[in-house]
Amino acid sequence: MTGARYIESLRDGREVYIDGTRVDDVTVHPAFKDMIGELARCYDLQNSPAYRDEMTFVEPDSGVRTSLSWLLPRSAADLKLKRRNSELWNEFTWGQLGRSPDILAPYIISALHLKDAFSEVKHPRCDFGENLANYYRYCLENDIFLTHALGDPQVDRSTQPQNQQREIPEDEQVALHVIEETADGVIVSGGKQLSTAATHANDCYVALSATFAMRNDPRCVLAFSIPLASRGLKILAREPVSRWFGSWGHPLQMLDEQDCMLFFDRVLVPWDRLFMLYDATPMIKMLGAGGGSVNFNFLGWANLCRAYTRMKLITAVATMVAEAIGVIEYREVASKLGEMVTYCELWRHAMDGVEHEAGPTPSGQWSLGPGRGLHIWFAQTSGRMTELLREICGSGIIMQPSENDLANPEIRAYLDKYMRGKGVGVDYKSRLFRLAHELGASSFGMRQDIYEYWHGGDPARNRINLLRSYDQSAMRGRIEELLSRPLAHGTTS
Repeated sequence: MTGARYIESLRDGREVYIDGTRVDDVTVHPAFKDMIGELARCYDLQNSPAYRDEMTFVEPDSGVRTSLSWLLPRSAADLKLKRRNSELWNEFTWGQLGRSPDILAPYIISALHLKDAFSEVKHPRCDFGENLANYYRYCLENDIFLTHALGDPQVDRSTQPQNQQREIPEDEQVALHVIEETADGVIVSGGKQLSTAATHANDCYVALSATFAMRNDPRCVLAFSIPLASRGLKILAREPVSRWFGSWGHPLQMLDEQDCMLFFDRVLVPWDRLFMLYDATPMIKMLGAGGGSVNFNFLGWANLCRAYTRMKLITAVATMVAEAIGVIEYREVASKLGEMVTYCELWRHAMDGVEHEAGPTPSGQWSLGPGRGLHIWFAQTSGRMTELLREICGSGIIMQPSENDLANPEIRAYLDKYMRGKGVGVDYKSRLFRLAHELGASSFGMRQDIYEYWHGGDPARNRINLLRSYDQSAMRGRIEELLSRPLAHGTTS
């Protein structure tokens, strides 16, 4: 993918709505154009002489040069190549994109581990495993930007199909479900949330999350991927966090990756784009939603590198703020910064750990070691880091002059006197605090906090699933052996 080809691919007639109006061209709309421009810049960087060899490869069978995001790893060396590609995507975007083009490739690649399991679910119209393999080939050869939609609409979840409480008439159903089968595919209706980047991705992978995988109604059990310009698919974008008047400066808000509701109104899903229908067995196995063990890390490097870049950024900004206002030597401030560094170091060790535990899977792919606990931990820790940033900044995070204020000669002398820092001028200090505000107090920063907490699904459900799959047999066996006889001093060996 190149920047120009990416922008042109989005002029496809997709049905996007924002603030009550249908958008004619997302590439020029003020709510979306900056994000699209940043991604086009990144696509051009991956094709540049400086990064081409670190971010792309020539696929042997087709001869197509494509992103390393789509490389099927066959060795530890391949995993290292993919790690560097993910590091670069996140360096380019400051670790702020939970849905960069690098993020969804691991979902499709990892599903290939279970290709045979998907094929075991039979339907006379298609082979779901073969569909999955063919779709991977399509993604690889076209380097498409793929997003996903997993969750049910947040309407009345006590009545939704994962809860066996009552039957729901079709006209009241909100969960995505099959209306009918046709010669061309299945017709589906319903809603999906929350599809980040649906305004500016090419395709959307629609499936079940770990929270919603256990279905009572088989009509709601399906997985597929279709173009976001598909007929009958309506995309509703949220209020942007990137539209501001004045000149205060919001240096990260060109990275406003839109979150969207998807409304499916009798959308046709072709048979060759279906990966699962009526039977969730392979998806439950993939997600570990039933508590079974999962022997591969289906999130890959993309999310791990993003979390690490984000933590390092917040820590560095907090440290620079503490220096700029002369509080870095305060014991309580240094302790908070040390806590943030601790999180960065733990994550670095964890990344090295999952790489150390990488190995071949039965399908021949190489996979990183298990990482489910890491993503649950980051959902809890990300908010703590922004909380610490706000505490270190104090009230300065909400009161800084704008660029126009700095340029106004009538008040500049007052700014120089009353709003400078320790050894730094007001220009530097105000811009540094603006960056801190962006991360910890702006609508952009608040959206990021919410995203980090929920993007992996319900943390409580994820912790329960992790508990159910965690092997405690060795320690339990030792304890049970200890308890099999009267306890006495010195008999615990």
